[in-house]
Amino acid sequence: MRKQSFTLLCTATILALACQATAQATLTPLPGFGTSGWLAPGTSPYLSTLNTERGLAFNPLTGNLVLVSRQNVGGISNNIRILSGTTGADLNTPLDPTGISGGQFTINQAGVADDGSIYVANLSISATSNFKVYRWDNELLGQTTPPVVAYDALSGLARTGDSFAVQGGLVTSVQFAAAGSNNISASNFVVGSVDSTNTSTAFLSVPGTTGSSNDYRLSLAFVDATTLIGNQGSNARLTAFDRTTALATLNASIPLGGLARRALDYAVVGGRPVIAVLDSNSSQLSVFDLTDPTSPALLVQGNNTTGTLTANVNGTGAVAFGAVTGNTAVVYAMNSNQGIQAFTLDLSPLANATSFGTGCDGLGLVNVGQPAIGNSTFELQVTGVSPISPIAFVAFGTSALPGIDLTGIGMPGCFAYSSLDIGLNATGPVVGGVGIYPLPLPNTPSLVNSAITAQGVGLTLATPLNLSASNGVTLLVGF
Repeated sequence: MRKQSFTLLCTATILALACQATAQATLTPLPGFGTSGWLAPGTSPYLSTLNTERGLAFNPLTGNLVLVSRQNVGGISNNIRILSGTTGADLNTPLDPTGISGGQFTINQAGVADDGSIYVANLSISATSNFKVYRWDNELLGQTTPPVVAYDALSGLARTGDSFAVQGGLVTSVQFAAAGSNNISASNFVVGSVDSTNTSTAFLSVPGTTGSSNDYRLSLAFVDATTLIGNQGSNARLTAFDRTTALATLNASIPLGGLARRALDYAVVGGRPVIAVLDSNSSQLSVFDLTDPTSPALLVQGNNTTGTLTANVNGTGAVAFGAVTGNTAVVYAMNSNQGIQAFTLDLSPLANATSFGTGCDGLGLVNVGQPAIGNSTFELQVTGVSPISPIAFVAFGTSALPGIDLTGIGMPGCFAYSSLDIGLNATGPVVGGVGIYPLPLPNTPSLVNSAITAQGVGLTLATPLNLSASNGVTLLVGF
């Protein structure tokens, strides 16, 4: 235990000294989307400053966006528009709204399942008024085919449809989650099926949540088939639910650092669980690492809007992750009254270890694994250690050297590849000519972009100074 603690302490010291950058991610405007990544209100008749747009979803099969707009255009206010996920342009292929009726708002929120089926929900503001969800099987058929009523029943909540999300569609059946601004004795939400059977389970008075409002009222995002995140601002709620027992369990409260950080979505990007959260006042988007949901690490923030924005007094809107490719993802954020933004999120760099130069007297330095945060088994190995004096060291520095000839200090044929300004550390016992230096990396996102160089040093009889040096290795801590 003492040796492990010492190793972890050494790791922390080395990385703290080596940390040369503070950025863990970048969030930049999606090229070609609107103007500098922003579709401002008024750029489309279906995008206004009147709080008539609250639902936005991404279609993983087409790469398009589904926008719900109650703005009256040409006498039609049940508008489900399809926008290009690349440019934001209205593709003029709206979904057929025939048969949609009922609710305080007949349409309000949107979701798209993994199979491309599209769901739009109304807003019910009474426990005695049915909550309704409509389904179109896909974008193409939806242009000419009225929707199927996928759910039409009392939800068990006093208000339903301010927040809405769907999950499943390929491996599992599609289900929805919804909640509203009113509460019944404490925070609550409903999860139901969208197969027209009108089956659902209301989760009331979730232990550990707010009693005077509803912690699920302004945003919902599925993590998996039995876990979701709800939010009304300040603290999002990571919640597990069981539809069989009708029990919901608060797994963690996620501090978001602001009351107005409301609409959110969840994704796994480059193996990292993250949420993107939109500030309903400023339209600033914040991305958090959820490796430890009780202490989320703020990775990056961005805002593509300009000028004076119309106040969003209802706190409504939607965030939707688009395509995720490796360590990058597209994120869409719609703030009611303030338009739609699109960003490229980049969680690079990837962890990387690069060997350069050559050692002398057969000494080498190799890495085992990659210097990725959370890699508890990462290590460096000094190889080819002389059996006459089987002792080895690893020299760490903040910068690489081009290979400085060490002949002048009594090490002919050897070169310096590390600045050696962090320190010299002994490896473990040399066995079979190999000395192992464990360098376990904690799961700490702030260490990303830390860059260090390393070089092995061994005792030898082959040089006047009785020291030999290995090749150099540069380490870039990443994901």
